[in-house]
Order: sequence, then structure tokens, then C-alpha cells
Amino acid sequence: MVGSRKYLVAVSGIIFVVLVTASCARQDAISEAPPAQHTSPLRQDSEAAELVEAGQGTADLRALAEQGDAEAQLRLGGMYFAGQAVAEDAAEGVRWWRQAAEQGHLPAQTGLGGRYFNGRGVEQDVAEAFRWYRMAAEQGDEEVLAFMRLNAEQGMMVAQANLAEMYAEGRGVIRNEMEAVRWWWQAVPQSPVEVVVLIQRAAEKGSVAAKIALGRIYATGRGVFRDVGEAMHWYRLAAEQGSAEAQVTLGDIYVDGRGVTQDTNEAMRWYRRAAEQGSAEAQVILGSMYGEGRGVLQDEEQAMRWYRRAAEQGWSDAQFSLGGLYFAGRDIPRNEKEAVKWYHRAAAQGHTGALAWVRRAAEEGDVLAEVTLGDMYWNGRGVATDAGEAARWYRMAVERGDVEALRWMRLTAEEGSLAAQAHLADMYTTGRGVAQDETEAARWSQQAAERREAETEKVSWFYQTAEEGNAEAQHVLGVLYSSGRIIARDGVAAVEWYRHAAEQGHVVAQFTLGLRYDAGEGVTRDEAEAVRWYRMAADQGHALAQLALGVMHSDGRGVTADTTEAARWFHRAAVQDVARTQHDSRVVYANSREVAQDDVTIYLWFDLAVVRSTDDTRDSVVQSRETVAQRMTRNQVAEARRRARAWDVVHLRVP
Repeated sequence: MVGSRKYLVAVSGIIFVVLVTASCARQDAISEAPPAQHTSPLRQDSEAAELVEAGQGTADLRALAEQGDAEAQLRLGGMYFAGQAVAEDAAEGVRWWRQAAEQGHLPAQTGLGGRYFNGRGVEQDVAEAFRWYRMAAEQGDEEVLAFMRLNAEQGMMVAQANLAEMYAEGRGVIRNEMEAVRWWWQAVPQSPVEVVVLIQRAAEKGSVAAKIALGRIYATGRGVFRDVGEAMHWYRLAAEQGSAEAQVTLGDIYVDGRGVTQDTNEAMRWYRRAAEQGSAEAQVILGSMYGEGRGVLQDEEQAMRWYRRAAEQGWSDAQFSLGGLYFAGRDIPRNEKEAVKWYHRAAAQGHTGALAWVRRAAEEGDVLAEVTLGDMYWNGRGVATDAGEAARWYRMAVERGDVEALRWMRLTAEEGSLAAQAHLADMYTTGRGVAQDETEAARWSQQAAERREAETEKVSWFYQTAEEGNAEAQHVLGVLYSSGRIIARDGVAAVEWYRHAAEQGHVVAQFTLGLRYDAGEGVTRDEAEAVRWYRMAADQGHALAQLALGVMHSDGRGVTADTTEAARWFHRAAVQDVARTQHDSRVVYANSREVAQDDVTIYLWFDLAVVRSTDDTRDSVVQSRETVAQRMTRNQVAEARRRARAWDVVHLRVP
């Protein structure tokens, strides 16, 4: 009885030690410092060996470990690493941790990964490290998954390859073919032969994502000799497995006749397969082909069918085209109400054609269009945020009896919009759109006066300082005239103040002038002059200007098309801290009517830069790209990515 009790006490003590050790081992899975360019999620200290007094329960612990107890194996391995109660022996530590890890023990997997990653007690082996990290991530360890993603974003090939396989198989993450393709795509340039072999193995096992990746790699010659036939082989295999992405790509290839005989019928077949399984991109293409009679007999009913399916998924091009069909009413009944609905939805997403239509309708007195424009200017959807313009359109709608517009107008006024305050004061004074109310009129007049006084004081200071030659003040005046904030919007005056600042070397003003000449806003459009100002800013290290120059050289706008020069500027942008210029880009785009919030272009530039980033800059570029993506719609992101692919940037070689 006594012996039995002693045994139970001993075992209980061991179990307690094991449980405490496991808990601490997990807590120790936090990084201390990055080796080289990368960071391990694990501390490489004694793995909580201090929790057990030397010699306590070692034999019993070993017995449990030999019986296959993973917790005991973890603890025993930690003791060998630390040299506590046993002679220090890293090989024995690895052996016991490996046994626990092979049983699926998370702390053992992450611990083993950390040991191999940092070469503590074992020869450094990053591939082996990520093999164990991946096992842990596939079990749902979010911390390790985040660590893998961080290293992948920083350019570590082995992390990229492992993430690609996880996304391709849906192990530890939600299955996502395009995420898998993205990571394989980034991994290829670093070790083309090794990565292409890995992808090919995955493809031969049936991975759709791997087949798409191989199709793209062979189509562009990324890390391999360009081979259109091989690309078509892999695309076709992926398409036949049901990949909408591959089906659309095949459709594009057959429509354009790129490396194959042009065949519209074959293109339609692939587009239709993709569209029928929900690809909005394919649906828009089919709608366009039926609407224009391109490659098929013109059929507006079919066009409407496909446009509607894409429009309901939020694609602005489809929404605009659907609105046009309803408005024209040629082969289908004319329906202005439906036309207006779809035009408004497209406009709210920044569709240029839809925005022009809504603006024209508003100017002709359409209340719904007025409210829509007010909402767009207030929220910065499709246009630059402009509280003054929002208030103006809201007021027009209010004066036509729209109660909702009055509510929004009050909101803008309460949040400090001088224009809204002034409009409300006048409306309550005159009784236009609201009942006359002297008290309300006085309240809003007082708020407007106080606001105006404060803003006038600011403007006076900026004027004085700018006229004394201060470049920053000159730039601020350019922004104020551009935005219509505080002072009346004046594009010409904005350009002049930007020019004063730019001529003194103000880098943001130089970039802004480039944008103005590029868009023809406040000046006559002049792409060569745009390039001149972009170059001035780029030479000072402005990343967005460097990216813009890359675009100009790639497209041959303002300069002779030169892919080598484009690549040089993309590379220079990539090695800058692109995140540093995010504020500048937001200021410029948020205050320009013609290029307002061109997030598609900004995202595109960042996407191009990611491919050319170095290890120490890639994370910054990716973060900047994702910041822009947060304010974009799904189809805007898709459009940006399509443009990036269309440029075939992998052929650009950095000198």
C-alpha cells in the first residue's frame, strides 16, 4: 500500500512537471531577436528546465518518455539541451523532441523548428526548421503561421514554398489557389530549378494551384525558358480540373492568339465554363462579347444575363454596362429606374463613366443623384473626399424635400465642415428646404464664423510664410487650393504654389506636379513635363515618383518605351521605404479631382514593387500595398492585379 502510494506520488510529480514544462515551453515560443533578415518565433533558452530540481524524477520521466509520452519526451529533451540532471547533449535533446514532434506535439514541433532555425544545439537548417514549423501551423498554431508569413513576405524562399503548398492543399489555412500561386511565383526567382521541381511535383499530384503556377511560369519565362506550349499544357490541365482562373487565362490566350491560333469559339468555351461557376471576370467578358457582337452574334439579352451576374458580385464595369443596357432599351425594355440604380452603384465604386452620368443627372435636378453625389464626396467613394462638395449636393437635395439629405448635411456640419455650417445657416434664414428658424440660423452662423476665423488665421500665416519663400508653406497652399478646404478650390493657383515649392526642391510638390501634368489638372496635359517632375522627385528618393517613372517608361508615355529603364526605376522604388510615402500619396490623391483616389494605380505600383523588393524592404512594400487594399473594392484589387499581369513585368531585368 505504502509502495503504491509512493509510486502514485512520484508519477503525480512527474505529470505536474510535464504539464508545467509544456505550458512554459509554449510561452517561450516568442522571438527574442532576428537572425540575419529573419525572425524566429521561439526563444532558444533552457526551455524551462529550471522548473525541475536537478535529479528529481529523471528515471521516472525517462520511463514515461520511452513509453511514448510526448510531454515527457518534450521535458526530457529540454533537460538534455540545458544539461540539467543529465549531461548536456544536444543530439539527445533533438532525438527526444523529434519523437514528441512526430506524435503531433505542438510545443515540440515549434521548439524543434526554433532549434534548427537558429542553429542552437544543432547545425542550422532552415529547411528542416520550416518543416516542423509547417506541421505546427497545419495544426492551427496562429503564431507560427504568422511567423511563416512574415518570413515569406521578407523573401525567404523556403517559407514561401511551404506557404504555397499549405494554401494549395488547404492545410492549416483556407484553401486558396491564387495565394498558393502568389507564393510560388515569389519563390521562383530565388532558386528556379529547386522551386520549379517542387511545383511540378505538386502539380503531378493533382494540385490545381501548382498547375496554374507552372502555366504562368512557362508563359512568362520566369526562372525557365519561355515555352508557350508547356504553359498551355499546364493551364489546360488546371482548367479541366475546374479552375476559373485558368479557364479565363485560356480564354484570353485564344482571343488574343498569343502563341496559339486565334480561336474565338475556343475562347468562348473557356470563358463560359468560368462564368458558369461564378467567375465575375469571365461574366463581364461574356457580357462584353455578347453586347458588342465580338466573336459571337450580338445578343443583348445574353449580355444582360452575364452583366447582371457580375454586377451582383459588385463589379463596377458590369454595373455600368447593365445600367447602359437598361437606359438604351434597344433589344430589352427600357427601364430608367433600373438604369439609375446600377449607375449609382458603379459610381460609388469610382467608375468614371458612371460618375459622369450621375453628375450629369444631379446637375439636371435628379434628387437621388444629388444625394448619391453628396454621399460620395462625404465618404470619398469614387471621388476625393470634399465636405464642401458634399454639403452643396446635399443642400440641393434638401431643397427638393429629401429628409435623408438634411440629416447628412447636419452630420457634416457637426463634424466641422464650414461649407455645411454656412449652407445650414443660410437655409434656416431663408427657409429654403427647411422651416425658417432664427435660433438654428444663429447657431450655425456662429459656428461657421468661429470656424472661418480660425481657418482664416491659418491661411494668413501660410500666405505670409509662403511669400517669404518657405517651401513647406507653399506646398500646403497648393494642397489647400487643390482641395477647396478653407479657401475656394482653384486648380491653377494650386499648381502655381506647387511649382514654387517644387522649384525649391520640395520632393512631394515635385511628385504632385508630375501627377498634375500627367492628368492635365490645372495645367495643359503634358506627359513629357510629368516625366520631368517625376524624375526630380525620383532622384531625391521619392518611392512613388520612382514607381511612376517605371510606369511611364513601361508604357512609353512622355518618354520612349524602355523596359530596362522601367525595371531600374521599379528596383529603386523597391529599395526605398515605400511606406514612408503613403502619407504623401494620400494627400495628393485625396485632393485631386481628376486623379482622386486612384487606388488601382497605387496598388498596381506597389504590386510591381513587391516583386523587386529586397529582403529588408519587401515587408514595408507589402504592408503599404495592403493598406491601400483596405480602402478598395474587390474588383478594384482584381483590376490592379490584372494590369500588373498584363505588363508582363517578369521580363523586366534590373541592370
